[in-house]
Amino acid sequence: MVDDKTAEEFAVYMKKFNDLYEYLASLVQRHSSSSHPFILDLGAGPGLLSVEIFRKIPQATIIGIDPLIKMLKLANGNVKNADFQTFEPVVGVSENIPLKNNTVDMIVSRFSLPYWTQPKKSFQEMMRVLKPGGKVVFEALNRDFPTWKLSLIKIRMLFNRAGRDVTRYHVDAYKLAHTVNQVEQFFTDAGFTISEKEGKKSEWRFIIVAEKK
Repeated sequence: MVDDKTAEEFAVYMKKFNDLYEYLASLVQRHSSSSHPFILDLGAGPGLLSVEIFRKIPQATIIGIDPLIKMLKLANGNVKNADFQTFEPVVGVSENIPLKNNTVDMIVSRFSLPYWTQPKKSFQEMMRVLKPGGKVVFEALNRDFPTWKLSLIKIRMLFNRAGRDVTRYHVDAYKLAHTVNQVEQFFTDAGFTISEKEGKKSEWRFIIVAEKK
C-alpha cells in the first residue's frame, strides 16, 4: 500500500508525462458513443487521466474510484484546478465496485491491475456495472517486458528525480503485472468481446479495448 508521501511524489512525477494520459484519453473519446458519457476511472490515482478525459469530453461525468483516500484527494484537487466540476471521487476497490448494475457507459483503467487482489472478480464487476454496448479501455503493464529494459527504466526514473520510493513503486508493479494473454483471458471469461489491441509482446505496456454486448 502506498503511503501519503509516495502518493504525492508520484503525482508530481507523473505530471511530467502528460502525453501518456492524453493518448489514452483520445482512445476514450474515440470509443465513446455519447457526448455526455458516464465514465468510471477505475484506479483513478491522482486523477491525471480524468483531467485529460475531461479536456477531450468536457460534458462527461467521471466517477474516480481508488482504495487510497490520499490519491482521491489529489485527484479531486487536480480536476478542480483544471476547472472541471463533474468528477466524483469514491473510495472503493475493483473487486467490489460501489455502483449499480448497468450504469456506466465506459470504464477506463490505467496500470491498476497489479494491485487487484481478485482479478477475475474485478473483471466480472466491470461487466456488471457497464451498460450493454459499453466499452472498457484498459491499459496494463506487460509482464513479458524484458528485465534488462526495466533496469534502464529504473535508472532513467532516478535520473529524472522520481525519488527512490516512487521508482520502487513503479518497478515493483511489474512483479505483479500480467501478460497480454492473461488479460485477454480475464476479459473473455467475464463475457467481454475484445475489439482492439495495441502493443507488441515485448513492449512495456499494452492496451485492450473490450465491449459488453
